[in-house]
Amino acid sequence: MILRIARHEWRRLSSGLALWLLLAFTQLVIAWLTFAQLEAFADVAPQLKATQAALGATDLVVMPTFNSLLLILLLVTPLLAMGSIAGEAHAARLAVWLASPLSSAHIAAGKILGLWLALLPLIASASVTIGALGMGIALDPVRFVLAVGAMLLCAVWLASLSVWLSSLFDHPAAALAASYGVLLFLWLLDSLSSGDAPWRPWALLPHVESMLRGLLRSQDVVYFITTAAAAWLLTVYRLDRRRGVL
Repeated sequence: MILRIARHEWRRLSSGLALWLLLAFTQLVIAWLTFAQLEAFADVAPQLKATQAALGATDLVVMPTFNSLLLILLLVTPLLAMGSIAGEAHAARLAVWLASPLSSAHIAAGKILGLWLALLPLIASASVTIGALGMGIALDPVRFVLAVGAMLLCAVWLASLSVWLSSLFDHPAAALAASYGVLLFLWLLDSLSSGDAPWRPWALLPHVESMLRGLLRSQDVVYFITTAAAAWLLTVYRLDRRRGVL
């Protein structure tokens, strides 16, 4: 049943123009950033070779581009998610979902999975563009695969939080504003706090940057899984409240 809901959500998103415009925009920006980073690397490559620096194309071209891809996903996901529940409520279609025999847990999971599937073409096209550099320069395949995995994990995380925030409102614009506020706050939280701040573990960037450096730490995986699961549970709770169950 979750897969059917996810397929319905995917069809809803793919039938509109917004997803494909965002895909084209993402591909254009990633291609431009990739070649801009490559041009900058070509300028400093002789100096790096002369000083025998350990930095290579993976550090100076690939990983910064993946970091930019994460920011694009952070901006794109709320745009796609604002209609998942808030849009349904605004169009008076959410009552049909809630009146069905489907459980709130299945509805929430299906909405999140469908949104994640909609983000896959963006990640895949960007990864192919970045990976194409391997035909001309040496790339670290392990770090590249880990970076792609980090983007997929972040996409699940972003989808979970965005769907939860969409469930809190009856208007898509309000859901969009709330999603941008929360996600950008978590993005900037690292730069706004010192290294020993008690709230720093909630910041997004430290968990992503460790993966982009080639480190797969258990605390990073736990951060994404637990926060995504918490967002899913909160979405289920909100849907049950709308149903009058709680």
